[in-house]
Amino acid sequence: MNTIYNQLKESPLLYLSGGSKELFHSNFLYWLGMNYRDSFQELMTKMCCINAPWPEGWTIRREYRHMDLCITYKKETGITRKKKTVSEECAFIILENKVKSLPDLMQLRRYEHVYDDHDNGCTYAYAVLSLIKDFPGQKYLNENTRWQLHHYDELAKFIRECCPDDVILTEHRLYIHDYCQFVENLSKLAEGWIIEEQLSFLSPCENLHELRLNDIYEKVRYAQTAALLAERLKPILDNMDSEEEKVVLGMSNTDVILRRGREDADEILGFYGCPEAKPFGQVFIGSGMSHGVGLVEAKIKITEDCCLVIQVQGNHYCHAIERENIFEKTGKLSMLQLMFMNFGFGGLKERLAEADSEICYYKTGFVYRWQKVLPSHTVADIIDAMSTDIIEIMYQRGSV
Repeated sequence: MNTIYNQLKESPLLYLSGGSKELFHSNFLYWLGMNYRDSFQELMTKMCCINAPWPEGWTIRREYRHMDLCITYKKETGITRKKKTVSEECAFIILENKVKSLPDLMQLRRYEHVYDDHDNGCTYAYAVLSLIKDFPGQKYLNENTRWQLHHYDELAKFIRECCPDDVILTEHRLYIHDYCQFVENLSKLAEGWIIEEQLSFLSPCENLHELRLNDIYEKVRYAQTAALLAERLKPILDNMDSEEEKVVLGMSNTDVILRRGREDADEILGFYGCPEAKPFGQVFIGSGMSHGVGLVEAKIKITEDCCLVIQVQGNHYCHAIERENIFEKTGKLSMLQLMFMNFGFGGLKERLAEADSEICYYKTGFVYRWQKVLPSHTVADIIDAMSTDIIEIMYQRGSV
């Protein structure tokens, strides 16, 4: 792993790419397609398993309609204006880069409809290139979207295969070779980002800030924690009588769960297989970053307008209540809410019934208290604490 780290640190592409930002990869593919049209068409055909003929006059667009890379073409609409046929721009391939983040399933779902009004579903391939090969919620991407999942080492393989030296100008060969080596090293480095349950939860991966990859590493670390938590809970909660999926991994949007003004709540909940989100029906587990710090959280809807939240962000283990205008209602909390907020049950190992903070507020709908996560707390300790809290809440239905 040190060899890969040193190769990345010595590569000029690391610095030219701004730490491997998505636009850099879009720009490289754009450059390749503009200079080596036949090779680009061949590699995209192979990678995306395209069996249809490419449209005449296709072109490449970057950052078009908020999407990273689009192969577009003109299609006649059958409408004429002033004796001229009207054409609409349609997409043949839509490609999204995910290097500094994990694939966002709902974002990808929205992008499926960007061209629907123009091409009536004619887009042939939706492809997302991900640096991370296994991420929470991946099954929802495979089962419920049109998107093909590909990886950067796979892209490098097809570039090498479709851009042999005999078709590439001598002065361009080094650029292509360096790019392939660069993304292959990124992929190898990311494959080693596997958290170990017996290590400190606060243990960072050394030196990644020098590669400007610490942000994606944090997202992966918290996403893996979310996946381990879901794995722990599923066999326990599946024994509870329900026809619904008990553990929903990859989504913890309270505005959707509580339907707070969200017109798309039914679509999003349906996407994850939980269309009604009944109180105490499911545990919603998600992860991400907020204010530059990773977080993992589990939310349980206990009434139609209230969720209990267990959240770990940085070195804070939080018990929280999410409810509209919650700061006006703290004097009217139920027994379950009071016990939960005061750490009357659950919490970190050897710190039960202790809170290290007073009641804190975030905006108008989030109230919380926290315990401090210590360097001695392992990943397993965090998962144990969260799962214990969740199970206790699920069996407290009568205390609301």
